[in-house]
Amino acid sequence: MGYYDLKALKRPKGTTHAKLVTEEGKKALVPIKDFGVLQGTCGDVTFLKQNRKGKYEEMGKMYFDGVWPIKVEDEESVLN
Repeated sequence: MGYYDLKALKRPKGTTHAKLVTEEGKKALVPIKDFGVLQGTCGDVTFLKQNRKGKYEEMGKMYFDGVWPIKVEDEESVLN
């Protein structure tokens, strides 16, 4: 996983971790730089920011279909 793969992931600024909850109820918490390990697993992703006390603050949510790296459409590339 390269820098550009992670850049294609639309996430809130300041996100440090991602929590995945599958449809079966299984959970995974990974640092955002290791998001690629979730490849092949679909579910709801919650983006989190870890504060200095070790607590997590929710930053946003999205549905992840398990496809990594995220494919960027040609039209999207032109606009960015």
